[in-house]
Amino acid sequence: MTLERVRGTVDYLPPEMMLREEIVNTCIKIFNRYGFGPMDTPVLEKWETLTIKSGGGEEIAKETYNFKDQSGRRIGLRFDLTVPSARVLAMNPKMPMPFKRYQYGKVFRYQEVKPGRTREFYQLDIDIYGTNSLVADAECVGVAIECFKELGFKDYYVRINNRKLLQGLLNYAGVRPDRTLDAYRAIDKLDKIGIKGVRKELEKRGIRKEVIKNLLSIIKVKGKPNEILKKVSEWVPGNLGIKELEELIRYLKAMGFKDKYLIDLSLVRGLEYYTGNIFEVNAEGLNVSFAGGGRYDEMIKKFAGVEIPAVGISFGIEPIFQVLVKKKELKKSRTLVFVAPVSDKQLIKSLNIASKLRKAGLNVEVDLKNRSLTKNIEYAAKKGMKYIVIVGERDLKEGKVTIRNLITGNEKRTNIKRLPNEIRN
Repeated sequence: MTLERVRGTVDYLPPEMMLREEIVNTCIKIFNRYGFGPMDTPVLEKWETLTIKSGGGEEIAKETYNFKDQSGRRIGLRFDLTVPSARVLAMNPKMPMPFKRYQYGKVFRYQEVKPGRTREFYQLDIDIYGTNSLVADAECVGVAIECFKELGFKDYYVRINNRKLLQGLLNYAGVRPDRTLDAYRAIDKLDKIGIKGVRKELEKRGIRKEVIKNLLSIIKVKGKPNEILKKVSEWVPGNLGIKELEELIRYLKAMGFKDKYLIDLSLVRGLEYYTGNIFEVNAEGLNVSFAGGGRYDEMIKKFAGVEIPAVGISFGIEPIFQVLVKKKELKKSRTLVFVAPVSDKQLIKSLNIASKLRKAGLNVEVDLKNRSLTKNIEYAAKKGMKYIVIVGERDLKEGKVTIRNLITGNEKRTNIKRLPNEIRN
């Protein structure tokens, strides 16, 4: 039997998982500052929930893992965290609003596998339900800016657009209503296939050459909000999307966010359920999306006829991890102290010492293999621990142990009662 992973999946050992947890915990800290609470949903959803009512149609169906259970019901693995959350809201219409939640979990998509892109991956989402206020949109963008700053990103920025404005610009360019989705899907591939590729996609989808020329000139426009909004106001005066973007920018400035965002008319966000402002986080020189989302006021109505406006953003843990893993030295362990008995005669006392150190809030390992002191020192150093507490017969007679700093090699004998404070200091 040849042991191998399923294509598109990844094993993460402790050093990688510690960095991933650091990413998630950093973001959750920011989420809590803004009043978001944790939520979870099943990995399994009814097939019709994930496809027909999600607004994604055939393209989502192709990427969704699905099967029939033993009762013949068609079940799918969730492809994002937004659709299951919308289902929860539709099932709980009396929930106090606005409802602000974050969720972290695995999602599954049968998609092309390449570096940084797998078929099983984690998402980290925030969503605000039950308010039309664009302050909620501003909070989503503000949270993203704060998260990436806290994670240590430097050259990141949030691209912002609006689906109402985009629709107006498509009309201005001459795109027929029955070609709107074709145009969206072609433009959405700009980062992957470039302007020439988009041109070919638009031609393939039956859009006229003069319309394509107009569209390509529009989607090249991006920059500071005031400049871009002034320009598009000349093209599509009175467009509601312009007013929504102006309002969003006004709130962001009021919240203290003066930069790190720009308006990009090429931003589409692939899924059709977006209804207003949309946003995506990118970094200079990296052709990858680190987070993305927007306002989707009509999704929950599609589930149960209940009108609950919503806005949110999803963080791509995988691309964030791939960038940070190149910048940070991975920790080998979170264990600070290794307790090593010199012989098995000191094992009971070593367990007692390890227990006291843990109660004092320190991360501690103790020898489990009855190894020699030399082997234990090698093991603790290899795991990246900082201290080893050597428990020997002579020291114990005086109520002491020896602490060795595995980084400097310095040693110190200390009273067992003072051991936790000695290590902290």
